[in-house]
Amino acid sequence: MAFLEIKHLRMVRTLADIGNMTRAAKILALSQSALSQQLKDIEDKLGVALFYRTRKRMLLTSAGERLLQAAESIVDRLDATERDIVAMANGESGALKIGTQCIFCFRWLPRLMEDFQQRFVGIDFEIGISHEPAADLLQRKYDVVVTALAPGNNNFDHVPLFCDELICIMGCDHPLSSRPHMRLADFHGQKLISHVTREESSFYQRILRPRGIEPGRFMAVGQPQAIIELAGAGLGIGIFPRWAIKSTLATAGTALTALPITTKGFPLTWSAVFLRTNNMSTHQRAFIDMIRDMGTDSLGEYGRPQETTVVPFPRSVPD
Repeated sequence: MAFLEIKHLRMVRTLADIGNMTRAAKILALSQSALSQQLKDIEDKLGVALFYRTRKRMLLTSAGERLLQAAESIVDRLDATERDIVAMANGESGALKIGTQCIFCFRWLPRLMEDFQQRFVGIDFEIGISHEPAADLLQRKYDVVVTALAPGNNNFDHVPLFCDELICIMGCDHPLSSRPHMRLADFHGQKLISHVTREESSFYQRILRPRGIEPGRFMAVGQPQAIIELAGAGLGIGIFPRWAIKSTLATAGTALTALPITTKGFPLTWSAVFLRTNNMSTHQRAFIDMIRDMGTDSLGEYGRPQETTVVPFPRSVPD
């Protein structure tokens, strides 16, 4: 049994407040006959009168007073919830949870966060590392994940952000530093310094391991600057997006050498990935647009990709 609808609660509250069928009908945007019929229908279904009809005004019965108590609470809460949802959709309140699969994104995310929060002062901004973008998005841990590993199924949409490539860095005195590029086989037996563990490394899991290429040692170091210092000191080699190391390589007197990976390089397209929806929030769309608008001077070396083009983390690369 479920006779009551929101329209009945609004009707009872308005009639109790106004006390007059004609004026209440005008407020509810109904004809007087339609409102009268609506009241009769719900009274018939409930089996009880909700109002006494007097000459001067309509007065609540005991059953009507009980229903009014519920209507005041429920309608107010519903209206407040609706206002909150509209505010969230318009970017006036809410939260934006951003995940990134690459710790190097923290080189540019802070200034983007500052610009974003100046524009959307009512939005709480959360950020973290996402090792499993698909699972994190499905579990609602993040609203958007910035990644070069766009999930390939119908649960997700993505927006290409910028193009770049992975490169290998090492000290200028490293035995491999004079080569024109790194072959994949050259990683075998090398000390690889990474910001993630062997198990979490997409480069190892998707590129090296299937080819039977095993680094001699896998050193997980959480901070990008620490990787740079260790590689520069000759303690191993690291893998960086080119945009993340570009300013360091341009510094005079740097102890680093950067080599392309394979003869054709190792191109990537970074994308913003999110759950498929027909109504993306205003602030989520704005955040994605702000990354794209940062420009290739700050991010990718190779420019902005076409909207329909995605170059995912490659599984097939030349050896």
